[in-house]
Amino acid sequence: MTKFSGFLSQLEREVAQLNNHMPRTKKPLEQLLIEQKPSFLTRDGQISTIRREELEQLAELVPQRLHSMIMLPFTILRRTSLGPGAHTIGGTKLEQFTALRIINKVTATFEVWREVSLPKYLYPPEISLLRRKMPTITTLGFGL
Repeated sequence: MTKFSGFLSQLEREVAQLNNHMPRTKKPLEQLLIEQKPSFLTRDGQISTIRREELEQLAELVPQRLHSMIMLPFTILRRTSLGPGAHTIGGTKLEQFTALRIINKVTATFEVWREVSLPKYLYPPEISLLRRKMPTITTLGFGL
């Protein structure tokens, strides 16, 4: 093993440790809406709660027929390899569309979400807005 590959291994372990708060499991919006205490399990085994008000807000935005397809929390990754401030939204296209719809980055309706071209990256002002609007249904992590 070279010094460089050893350094990369250490860096990957550090990033994994920084991301211990990220979800180990995700749940559909539909399920979270009926839970008495909506929550998800983090990678380090902690329970992270989700505010009911945020779930209800999201449920109003998204047609009910799609509630079973949206897995929460939304995961946002800071991607250092993509340049200063670049972030990506993980998950399915529907989940990405929904997160972008929350901040009006896309204005198309849910009737045409499959056909909409989505931006690949988000930047700090957009991430701040999304986190301000929906702090407990979004998680922010780090990627290489």
